[in-house]
This record gives sequence, structure tokens and C-alpha cells, in this order.
Amino acid sequence: MKVINQEKVKNYILRLIKNERKDYVKATIEAYNISKTSVYNYVKQMETDGLIEKKDNKYILKNSVYFYSFKNDGTLEEDQIYNQFISQHIQFKTNVNTIWNYAFTEMMNNAIEHSESQNIYVSIYQNCLDTKILIVDDGIGIFKNIQRFIKKTRNEDTPLRECVSLLFAGKFTTAKQFHSGEGIFFTSHIMDEYVIYSDDNFFTRNNFTSRQIEDSNLHEYMRIKNGTVVRMTLDNNTKKVLSEVFNRYAPADEGFVKTTIPVAHMFPGGNPVSRSEARRLLGSISLFNDIDLDFTGVDEIGQGFTHEIFVLGKQNYPNIKLNPINMCKTVEDMIKRVVNTANMN
Repeated sequence: MKVINQEKVKNYILRLIKNERKDYVKATIEAYNISKTSVYNYVKQMETDGLIEKKDNKYILKNSVYFYSFKNDGTLEEDQIYNQFISQHIQFKTNVNTIWNYAFTEMMNNAIEHSESQNIYVSIYQNCLDTKILIVDDGIGIFKNIQRFIKKTRNEDTPLRECVSLLFAGKFTTAKQFHSGEGIFFTSHIMDEYVIYSDDNFFTRNNFTSRQIEDSNLHEYMRIKNGTVVRMTLDNNTKKVLSEVFNRYAPADEGFVKTTIPVAHMFPGGNPVSRSEARRLLGSISLFNDIDLDFTGVDEIGQGFTHEIFVLGKQNYPNIKLNPINMCKTVEDMIKRVVNTANMN
């Protein structure tokens, strides 16, 4: 007789409940070949243990919520905040603790040093599966800060949405003498979910929509006209290792030389067509040697955009590898057509 791993069954049920699967009983019966009574017994035990609770006649994961408030008076130190207040809630395996230590201190440092805020707030939402941390400030707003920096240094008026796109490649910073601009890049890659929200614009590598933002914990801060919200979520038992992400993009003997740009996230429509869009993308890659252009979620691209990237771009940046990945057939065919035509001329 096959022995059932009870913890696996419980974890399976918990993840179905987290994903709001109404058929979690049926799905568990089919997955583990156990009776309906057994599933209900598991559910009752998890309710007794405080892992789940009933709300509006359905089960949800039970969250513990912690809130901290800090005056940004020039004395704040991100590592001290983490060690004194946050680390007590991050008691997991070493790899998970290391990720949170890095991610939190990087984002808190940004709030302390770049936001021009008077107050910084930290909210922690934690359940048996994952931990979510929000860092909120009431300062200028990250995208407005970038906008102001570009106006000051280049005398260019840049829409906020374009300011968002400057964060995808990495290395962009408004204070180069103090910062490398890598914190957001590596944090957004190591987290399961990472969102920056400010001035009705958001930066994320996840498949987020405006509606999902509004339906999430971020809605609590949507009323903030100025300032920035950073939201990070990570599985409490993730197998991710921070050093592996660094090694992928920044090998020790080379530095931060590789990046990935999610093309669909860089452009509001998701399907870039113009040469100006291509030039904006190319403007963020000159500091790298190896770039993956991720076309996930892009249904089509324009001929002008394609020519500017894959013909002129390769001519202007001959030492940079441009690697298109995750292309649908329409995108792949457009790139082949434009490149082949250029090679014939």
C-alpha cells in the first residue's frame, strides 16, 4: 500500500486555496487518490493549526500582518532596520534569508537616499506559503525623480512611462557617484513577484495588469499622489539562490555584462513598431556585452523597429550580442525577413 506524504498533500491543498481553486477537493482526490473525507480532514486540521481561515464562506490562507513606520530624518540605516525589525519575521532556510536581506536593504536604501521622503512605511504580509513586503515612501516618486534627472542632465522632457522603461536593463541610476543602479535589476529577478508603483505607473517583470495592481495590497496606497510603493513577494521555501542570479548576469571575472529586457513591458502597447521605440531600447544596452531580448507576450513588431534593432543596432554595436528569445512565429518571421533583406542589399 502506497504511503501518503501528508505534508505534500497539505501543501498541495494550500496552493490550490491560494490560487482560489474552487475545485480543490476534487483536484486533491484525483492527484493523490484519497477519499473526500480525507481531504476534509486535512482541511480541518490546517484550519485548527491556523494555516487557513474561512472568509465569505470560502477558505483563504491566514495572513499575519506587521507594520512599521520610520521618520526619514537622516539617521536611518537600512541594515539596522532589517536586523532590528524585519529579520525576526524572516526565519527560513539560509538561501531565503539571504535573498530577503539583500532585497529589503537594497530597496530600503533607495527609499532612504533617493525618495526625498519624510516618512517610510513597511508592511509585511505573511502566510504559510509566502511572505510579501511593501516599502512605501511619501517622497517625490521614483519615476518623477528619473524624469527630473533626465531634464537636468540632458535637458529632455521624458514621459513617465518612458522613465519606467529605463529600469529594465539595469545600471541606470540618478546618483552614479554613490550607486551602481543594479539593486532593482537583481531584486526584480530574484523575487517571485516584484512591482514598483508610483504616479499611476508601475514597473514589473511579472505578467501584471493595472487591474491586478488595484486588486492587490497596492490598492491601500493608490491614494498616495506622491511617493513610491515597492512590493516584493517570495515563496517561504523557494529553492532560488541569490548568487546564481548574480552569476547569470554578472560573472565574478567580468562584472555586470549581461541583461534581459522584457520587450512587452518596455512599451505601453506591448507590440513596438517604430524606430523611435527601437532607439529607446538600444539606448539602454550600450553598457552590456550580452543582451537577451525577451519577446514573451509580444504578438507582432514593426518593420522599422526590427530594422533599427537587428540591422542598424548590430552595425552600431558590433561587439554586443543581441539574442531574441521567446518569439512567436510572427515576430520570428519579421526578424528573419528584415535581416535577410538587409543582407541581400
